[in-house]
Amino acid sequence: MSETAAPGVRRPIVVTSLNPFAKFARQRRCWDAWAGLGLTVRTANVAAEAERLIAAGIARETILEVAEADSGRALFGKPTPRIAPLLAHLADALPERDILLTNSDIFPATRSADVTDIYLSQAPLAALVREETATYEASAFAARAPYRGGLDTFLIGAARLPAVNAALAQTPGAERMCFGIPGWDYLVGALMLSLGGIIMDAGVLLHESHETTYANVDEFLAYVPAMQALGAAKGPSAAEAAFQFFQRIDHECRMTGAASRLARLKYYRQPTAVTTDGARAATARFLAACPFIAPTVNFAVLAALADDLAAEADMERAINVFTTGAGAQADFRAALAATVFALLCRGEAPPRAPKPGDKRHTQKAAALTQVDSRDDWAERRAVARFYAAERVTHGIHNRAVYDYLILAAENDAERALVAMLNPMTPVAEALPDAA
Repeated sequence: MSETAAPGVRRPIVVTSLNPFAKFARQRRCWDAWAGLGLTVRTANVAAEAERLIAAGIARETILEVAEADSGRALFGKPTPRIAPLLAHLADALPERDILLTNSDIFPATRSADVTDIYLSQAPLAALVREETATYEASAFAARAPYRGGLDTFLIGAARLPAVNAALAQTPGAERMCFGIPGWDYLVGALMLSLGGIIMDAGVLLHESHETTYANVDEFLAYVPAMQALGAAKGPSAAEAAFQFFQRIDHECRMTGAASRLARLKYYRQPTAVTTDGARAATARFLAACPFIAPTVNFAVLAALADDLAAEADMERAINVFTTGAGAQADFRAALAATVFALLCRGEAPPRAPKPGDKRHTQKAAALTQVDSRDDWAERRAVARFYAAERVTHGIHNRAVYDYLILAAENDAERALVAMLNPMTPVAEALPDAA
């Protein structure tokens, strides 16, 4: 049983915005973790999304319904909540409660909600930096990986929320800030600093690595004048201003390092997952067939991944688990290993060749393989990742791409993995049973 806040203590209300259309299981796990700490959790969504969330098991009373006018649909074509109207609503509806505003894929790896006391003891406004990890289970107390290129969680003391809202009302561009649109986190972080707040590594807030879901940072340009006025960046381009504030985040986190270390030392709790017998058996079989992988992975982490892969073919996540951080060469092998492991966990119908109408697949494959780049490890990584997604997610085996992998493999381990992916024999038959 997890520890919760002391009786009678009114902890912050956690406010996020669940996305019912993508990677919901991951978000739900974060939601349940926040609630498991004894915290009240709310999600802000437009009506259409709310109905999907209710169908997915989110209680109706936990949803803050957002009017279309208060969403980003008119600005960005996405109905994600705009930040300023949401904070104004929270100030009116919950005037005496602290607010913890966070992205929906941030997992609290903490044994108690009391960790928020450490943040608020530093300042009544705290912008918190996450820890990056391949999966929540793959994190470890000794493995620090703060991502200071963005801010994902904001702790706002009740007494200071009116000041934040007043400042937002006077800040050019603040009306554009939306969940999921780049730049708003920097503006809110800069505004908090101007109001006497802090930026610090949270130490216990985890985020699973993934590619950004937006194409570029051009939207940040709308916030540059405000950032300049706050003294948080000089610009003038979006890229320059963003880099300058990244440097400010890094500086602030170093200044508050003692509090961050205390939060982690006192409250960090290793995330765990209950794994099935089938997942553990598949993991044992895989490691028996690929002993060269065993020194670089954790059995429990792989078993948890096996259960997840059986439900969802998230190959980016799988590759991240196998990546050792030893450069592009290791990433090439990681993509091959993740493909073998995923096919073993999910089972596999005979893969098909690309059809003439599969232009997206055939054109990308041609672009990757038409130039002889087998001496370029970055290109090998790209091809291996492409093959992983095609084979596992779409059930496509492109002979030209597979031939490329055969030629690109340069040691026994890589050649063994490629051989296991031979479409003539299902992976489940190609791997020997575990002893």
